[in-house]
Amino acid sequence: MGAAQEAQACLAFYRGLGRREPLRGLCRALLAFLQKLQQFAGGSVKRCKDKNLEEALLLFQELSKGLWELDDADVLPLVRCVLAFQMETTSSSSSFHKLEQIVTKLSEGKESLVAEEVNKLMSSLTEYKQVLSPGELQTVCMFIEESSLGRHHWRLSLDPLLLRVAATLNWVLQDPTARSGEWSYVTVKTCLQLFQAMPKEVSPLVWSEAENSEILQSILGSLLQVTMGQTANKDACLLASTAVSMLVNTAAEPERGARAVLTLFQLVDQGPGELRFGELKVETSVLSSDGLARLMLTRGLLGCCKKEILSCRLDSFAPQACLLLDVLFPAVWAVSEEQKDYHYYRFQVFSLWLQRVLECLPEIRKVKESRMLAENSELLHRLSQFIWNNAESPVEGASEFIRSSFQHLLEIYRLECHRFEDLERPLYEQFLQRIITMPWQVKARYFLLCAILPYVGTEKVLDTYKDLPQHLLNCLSTNHLCPAASDVYKTILQQQRKQWIEGEEPATEEELAQKWALHWLPTLASALTSPISFLQSNASNYLLVWTLRLFPASYALLAESCSGGDSAHLRAWVALLNGRKIITGALPLGGETLERLCCCLHSREDNIRLAALGLLCCSPRTNQALSEVEVRLLKEFLPLNLNCDSSSFRQLLQAAVRKALVRLRDSALSQLRSKMQSKATKRSAGADPEGALAQAIDFVEWLLQLSISFLTPGSNYQRKKTALLLLAAVLETCTDTWSPARKKGQPPQNMEALLSWARQKGCWDFFSRSNLLALLSCLQDSTNEVRELASELLIRYFPPAFPEPIAVALFERAQEAVSSPRVQEAEAGAVLMKTILQKSDGSTLERLFPEGKAAATLQHRGLCFAQYLLRMLQAHYAMACQDLLQAASTNPMHGVMVALRRCLLEVPEGAVSILKGEHVQNWQELLSHLVTLLRDISTFLLGVLQSRQGPNANQPAAAPSFADMVNAIGSLIMLGKGLEQQDGEDAILLSEEHNLILTCCWVSVKEIGLLLGGLVEKILPLAPPAGAEPLLPLTVVKMAARVFQEVLLKCRHWGAVEGCSMGFTKFCTALLNHPHAELQAVPRTMLAQGLELLSGPRSSSITRRAAGFPMLFLCILGGEDPSKARPLLAHCIQTLLALANTPLPQNWDQTLDLPQVSALHVLQTLVRGSGLGTALLQYVTPMMALLLKALGSSSWAMRNAAIQLFSALAARVLGPKRSRDDSCAQDGVSPQAFFSRYPQLREILLGELHSALETAGEPEGGRFHLCPSLHAILTLLAKLQPGADGLSSSSPDAMRSVAHQMEGQFWLVTPAQQCPLIRSAYLQVISLLAGSCTQGFAKRFREVVSSELHSFGPEQKARSSELQVGSAVFHQVITHFLCKEAASLAGTERVGAVCLLLQGSDVDIQSAILTWVIEGEEERSKDLEESLQLTLLENLKSVLQGRRDKEFLKLYLEALVHLCRNPPSQAQDVFHKLLGPAAACVDVLLSMVETESPGPDLLFQALSVISLLFVLGSKLRDYPLLERWCVMLERCSRSISSEVLRLAAARSLKLAGADVVQSALEASCPSLLSVAVRVMDMGIYLLQDEDQEVRREASVFASLVQHVSGAKPQDSCVFIQGNRGLVCLLHVLLEKFWGCQETFEFLLRHLPTMDLSNILTELEANKAVSLYKEDEPNVFAEPAVLSRLLLPFLLQLLDRVPASTRLCEFTQRWLKATGPSILHSLQHCKHWWSQEAIAPLHMKALGCAKVHAAVTALLVKATLLAHMLDGLERTHISASEIHCTSQELRSELVLVQELLAQHGMAPTFSLDYGITDTRSSVRAV
Repeated sequence: MGAAQEAQACLAFYRGLGRREPLRGLCRALLAFLQKLQQFAGGSVKRCKDKNLEEALLLFQELSKGLWELDDADVLPLVRCVLAFQMETTSSSSSFHKLEQIVTKLSEGKESLVAEEVNKLMSSLTEYKQVLSPGELQTVCMFIEESSLGRHHWRLSLDPLLLRVAATLNWVLQDPTARSGEWSYVTVKTCLQLFQAMPKEVSPLVWSEAENSEILQSILGSLLQVTMGQTANKDACLLASTAVSMLVNTAAEPERGARAVLTLFQLVDQGPGELRFGELKVETSVLSSDGLARLMLTRGLLGCCKKEILSCRLDSFAPQACLLLDVLFPAVWAVSEEQKDYHYYRFQVFSLWLQRVLECLPEIRKVKESRMLAENSELLHRLSQFIWNNAESPVEGASEFIRSSFQHLLEIYRLECHRFEDLERPLYEQFLQRIITMPWQVKARYFLLCAILPYVGTEKVLDTYKDLPQHLLNCLSTNHLCPAASDVYKTILQQQRKQWIEGEEPATEEELAQKWALHWLPTLASALTSPISFLQSNASNYLLVWTLRLFPASYALLAESCSGGDSAHLRAWVALLNGRKIITGALPLGGETLERLCCCLHSREDNIRLAALGLLCCSPRTNQALSEVEVRLLKEFLPLNLNCDSSSFRQLLQAAVRKALVRLRDSALSQLRSKMQSKATKRSAGADPEGALAQAIDFVEWLLQLSISFLTPGSNYQRKKTALLLLAAVLETCTDTWSPARKKGQPPQNMEALLSWARQKGCWDFFSRSNLLALLSCLQDSTNEVRELASELLIRYFPPAFPEPIAVALFERAQEAVSSPRVQEAEAGAVLMKTILQKSDGSTLERLFPEGKAAATLQHRGLCFAQYLLRMLQAHYAMACQDLLQAASTNPMHGVMVALRRCLLEVPEGAVSILKGEHVQNWQELLSHLVTLLRDISTFLLGVLQSRQGPNANQPAAAPSFADMVNAIGSLIMLGKGLEQQDGEDAILLSEEHNLILTCCWVSVKEIGLLLGGLVEKILPLAPPAGAEPLLPLTVVKMAARVFQEVLLKCRHWGAVEGCSMGFTKFCTALLNHPHAELQAVPRTMLAQGLELLSGPRSSSITRRAAGFPMLFLCILGGEDPSKARPLLAHCIQTLLALANTPLPQNWDQTLDLPQVSALHVLQTLVRGSGLGTALLQYVTPMMALLLKALGSSSWAMRNAAIQLFSALAARVLGPKRSRDDSCAQDGVSPQAFFSRYPQLREILLGELHSALETAGEPEGGRFHLCPSLHAILTLLAKLQPGADGLSSSSPDAMRSVAHQMEGQFWLVTPAQQCPLIRSAYLQVISLLAGSCTQGFAKRFREVVSSELHSFGPEQKARSSELQVGSAVFHQVITHFLCKEAASLAGTERVGAVCLLLQGSDVDIQSAILTWVIEGEEERSKDLEESLQLTLLENLKSVLQGRRDKEFLKLYLEALVHLCRNPPSQAQDVFHKLLGPAAACVDVLLSMVETESPGPDLLFQALSVISLLFVLGSKLRDYPLLERWCVMLERCSRSISSEVLRLAAARSLKLAGADVVQSALEASCPSLLSVAVRVMDMGIYLLQDEDQEVRREASVFASLVQHVSGAKPQDSCVFIQGNRGLVCLLHVLLEKFWGCQETFEFLLRHLPTMDLSNILTELEANKAVSLYKEDEPNVFAEPAVLSRLLLPFLLQLLDRVPASTRLCEFTQRWLKATGPSILHSLQHCKHWWSQEAIAPLHMKALGCAKVHAAVTALLVKATLLAHMLDGLERTHISASEIHCTSQELRSELVLVQELLAQHGMAPTFSLDYGITDTRSSVRAV
């Protein structure tokens, strides 16, 4: 019987036995144990199975002693049941091991009974069988390895087992399918287990003459055949070599074992023949030709051969010869020199050899008297050469092997030197120098440096390697080098601390820190305050932590270096605090520390805020409670940071909050345990466990409500995504839901107690109706990320089934959505379908599918949904066949396909339910019908695009052109409209109808590919019940293959090709790895057909740039198992290379595809494909030779394809790009590593270069001799990293040498050189060598340069000269040179010269100076900056009057703004002298931007200069000018304006807005107050702009406004985050400008003005959906969220109405104008949501952003109206238009809010940002 039947019988037996009173308790425990075993067997997720089995083991350990009381007959059912489960878990080692623990417990006192049952089971495996199946062999292996009783049985039954294993091995090697699959692997594994577990029993069979060894002879022969390459299964080869090595270990005498190994290698070297292995004689006939046999054999022997055998002296060899050095090392070296595709094993064998040498060194000394690693020994040379050549290998895992090999080599050398008393040890010095000469970008140099440090000492390294600190900082700027640099730093610090502590005088921690500071403080401080974010972050994460751990007293030194107030010092300070908190566990928050931390939490920079948040949340102990200050700061921080643009910010925010939640949960659990333990004892005074518990409960509840309140469609994507992440953190941390997919983070065992305690307090109702509805609204979101995360939370945490009314309404909404032509909406409908499927029960299914109540399929929800969706797809297809235009607009097919794919492939329990016997036939029919339907749809859609329709329409072999497709679709549209096709002018844009059909076709084709591929991938491995037909028969699989083939050959749309390719890759992977040969043959046949089509004659072009055709090959080849040989890849590459090398025909038609060109395109696709990885590296050399030849082809298509192949190949061989810069030093490999990896490529490239040199020279007959491949070769070589040979080229001596040579060519810069471009080039070179030139040369050089520009001064007339090409470039270079000199050397003369040139008449020179100012790369001296400022200000009027070209004017204005960001006092003095001209300048600029339409860029600079002139010229109280300026800014700040104009408005506010506000406050002038309110209102709009840069500029304005309103000195202002700035602006308006009528008026304008009634009517109308939504002008703005934020401010303004007559009048006018409509909308809202009959519409409204915004605005306005009425009633003023009292209105409002809340439409969470002091964030730092 199987385990399930045994369990049922066992349950029945113990239920009966439990009726006996004495055994009732024991039987009850046994029943619980058996039920856990059943749950274990029935589980589909491994972690669930493991959890159930672990619980079963714990239960059994508790009841096992009671089993002693039972008789053997009563225990026997239990024994059989447990052993039956054990027999079915042999594929899982962990499960088998746990069951073996149960068997071991059962054996205590019942050993004979259990042993007898085990013997029966084991005997049944081999009885009456000659060949064992893979499952039987796996069972034997598992029982030998894990079961003591099983091992004992097989030890006694060794001979029959060996007989079966020998027969099985022989049979497997004769069957091609079995030889390459799992069968060969598990058979070899059985041999290995036998030799390893039973050496004493096996040994006589090998080494004794008396034993009969024919069976073992056969096994050994078979193992050698596997090792020699008789199987394609590489894992089986590895195990076979290990098994042979284990057989060697059975030798009692090491000499005999060594002799056997020697014979094995002689066989490998000499060829087939007879092998004598002990007393065994084996004939071998087939040997591997690729060196794999030697590699496998060497690896096996090194991995497990005994030391005694490896170090044994060989008598037949030269004196002092041993196996390890004289036999195995030549094999290792031969393997290491072979350039095959088994690179990983080459490195592993090399490392293993050194490891075994190190282990066997004492034994080797007895054999070898001389040194192995003498200075000039061949062995040392080879070992070193291998390490240096392969240090940069890209092979995965190679770096670890090279590192361990280097460590072993160093240690062997140390031990040898110690033995031979060699104190000099020169090898260490040589290795250190070699490491230092490697480029700093090479990751391996740091691993090698770490290894050598303990041998040479830190002082030696730091003295020799002066650039090490800077190179470590360079590494920290490059992510992939960070861990390596950190290891070096940590190792050096550990060595230094050890050395200083062990010195003659013991040092205190402070003294140790001072010593550390001498070496490292400047380096670490510069890294922590670096403006490079990568460097700063990585220094904090890597270097800082190790510094504080090893030198705790360094904290004070580092804190002093981070005391500045700029953003870099703030970030460094937070990182320092964080490091200290992690190490010490404490962080006192008070005084200056708290104030500075508040600054960081509200900083404008994301990284500073995140670091401060991490500081609050992290702790070295997870049960350390949050302090009250930390909780308060978190509540203030989180609401302001929910809508950040950065995805990484959101992820890090979630991670930090999760840490805080874990702390709260664990501390609360700890307090709860203490509370429960102290119930029986008297509690000590002052203990307050309730306080910590209440704090944890309250914060989690607050965070839950915060997250839920922002999940409405009224929130933007960023806020919703962050709220979902926070909600996920809450549910993950604070529920008791066990997640099988996660290794860590499971809920604590006593979580239920905390949940109960919280619910008693009325909190933590995580799965309430309102929370459910909030997540359901997210399921309808337009973004995939929000939908997927919401669905995941619903499925994982919420109850198993939705409430029935919600499920029904949601299902109707899903039906509507999947039929939408919009792709996003259809995908949302598919997610809805999948979620409903996973959250439905039987009663829900009866409501959803009333027509199938009697059907048995209702019991299986997956089948029920799949059948419904299949019928839906059939209906959509039928409509498309009748009228595709109508179907594309109302019932496109792609939405249903997505729903089918998600429901069939993404539901975890689907695979298990498919195999249930009663539904297998239904599933078979459904899958067959589905694949047939997809085939028909694919044929129909491809036919539509070729003007051929119907499943059986004949289609040409060529893909239609895009023009043909447009014409075909046009015919369809005309046919659908009942019109005739008309010839006319081509439309520039496609019509809505064209887009509908194109979207329907392409998205459907893409989904067909994804669905078919996923189906085959998931369904094919499922084994149907015994006797049943396969779920996907061969005919169905071939049908799917034809669909893929048709799409890839006849489709030009890259999106469709890419989507189809993803599915086809899954399809091929599933087939090629399937055990059945017929299925494996399907992709192989397709590959052969593709190669035949590629090389055959063409009648037309089948592809456009080979779009889909090469993907056919890539998908098939990507499906091969990477752990095995790749025969298809080898065959395909060889065929393509041969085809591409075929000479072109004499005359070819350029309108057709050349087979050679197509072959190159396919090769390029294969190289670019990530799926093949390093498998293609062995073909790099022939492909490079091919493309270099093709670059010289006479065919343009051939050359074009070769260029594309070169690009792909260069990217593959040079490794991934790690930076955006093409010439970045971090990318690529060194020449040594490159050419050691591809040695033959060196000769090919050298040959091409020699050929280029031979053909170079003077042109003959006016024609140059070109070398087409030269550019590609030079490009490839240029991308290599600098080699070790050229590292000293930048030394001072070398630079002086170069400068001396350049000084000898001084004439190149003089007028004697007539080409300005050559003079420019010489000048640029001299600029780089300026510090290395002699003083005399520098003086002469400066005189020539100055004289060249003397004629362009302001007093010189522009002289006419002959036009020279490049003269403008030369003048620009000279100008930049003079500017750099003036900036670096200062001096009145140099500065004056630059200013004179700026006032000159030459536009090119003036533009060069202005460009240099704007770019601002160099540090400018203070004198130069001030002089340039004054010059620009003085000449501004003349420039504006001259009105030259707009580009120059833009440059001039931009340079002026750039220089005057921090104007000096001299500029203010000049302005006092130029007040009149300055006002004229403002007027001219305003007139220009008002009337002349100067263009956005010039307008941007003009507005900036106007704002600057306002501030500098004290014109802030000139109301007419301010009014005009304000009007322009209002026009530019609108959301419909361009990004440049909105940025101009924000920049202008930043420059002058705060000063306008300050002037208005000081003057108290009504007109100025009005302008100030308008300015702040613009700031509110710009702080919600969709462009991040606009928001950043506006946040500076908000920071300055908040600052000036608090009367603080300007230099103490710290720029705050945008959301914080928005709240601060509202506070300033409320506190300082509440009396202005405009304040209330402008704030009301921010409330949405949507008519709720119209929106709901439009929702009910259910009009046809257009393909694309109308874009919102500002997708970042959130009117609903802003409305909720504004409400408390508006209410406070209303409270002050009695104190302002103008405000009172305005509020009364507003009440009269809007009050009746608000009341009407409230009534309509109440009526609409009270109708139960329109529940589907309620669900649709739940996901509609317009409805949410209108509802929120209505509730806010109704609240304001009630508040106004209340105020009027107190002053006895009547409001005749409003026919209700304030109390009646409030009551009605409460009812409406409650009704809306029931439908998820009215979030009740109030936005309290907790800002008590709005100036706290701008205090001095």
